[in-house]
Amino acid sequence: MPRQKSGPRAARCPDSCRTAGFTLLEILVALAVLGTLIVGLTQGVHLGVQAWDGERRALDATSELDATDRTLRGLIEQMEPGRRVDMPDIAGTDRTLRFTTRMPAPGAPREQRSEVMLLVDREHRLLVRWAPSPHVEPLVRVSPVDTALLDGVDHIQISYQSAALRAPWRADWQSPVPPLLVRIRIVFAPADPRHWPDFVAMPMRELAGG
Repeated sequence: MPRQKSGPRAARCPDSCRTAGFTLLEILVALAVLGTLIVGLTQGVHLGVQAWDGERRALDATSELDATDRTLRGLIEQMEPGRRVDMPDIAGTDRTLRFTTRMPAPGAPREQRSEVMLLVDREHRLLVRWAPSPHVEPLVRVSPVDTALLDGVDHIQISYQSAALRAPWRADWQSPVPPLLVRIRIVFAPADPRHWPDFVAMPMRELAGG
């Protein structure tokens, strides 16, 4: 009867009895591949978030500029002639414009007559500086209120056109009669990506019913 071999070789199992598993090299390769996939996925998510955030900011900026456009247009289109003593004349430069118009009154069903000024302050805010303008001189003068329409504005460029045939645009307006057209350009800082085309509004030339 042959003798059974003893020692390390006897402890070895044939291929059929080995337990299925991974070698250390295979695990390292799998980890490297997994790490590469995670890095790629993270970068993809980061780029996606950046694109979404940029699109959201662009939509917010467009919405803000559109609201500013509508506000300015509404104020200028309701500009009142200054043909009565209690109504100030229209005073416009290439940077500011003061006139009387109609503004929504908080808590009131109708708009209120207000004296407004359009300007950009030192904090680069486009402002509507306004105060109620009653038909009679009040006993106590009301301080004007600043309402900010836009931040980050370098300046505005305002020009005016009279009703004369082929009249050129001019940089100032001092008259009780409103100009035929008012054009406003909003200029942002050089590094600001926002841009909005010039808008042109037509003030009413006479009071309703007058």
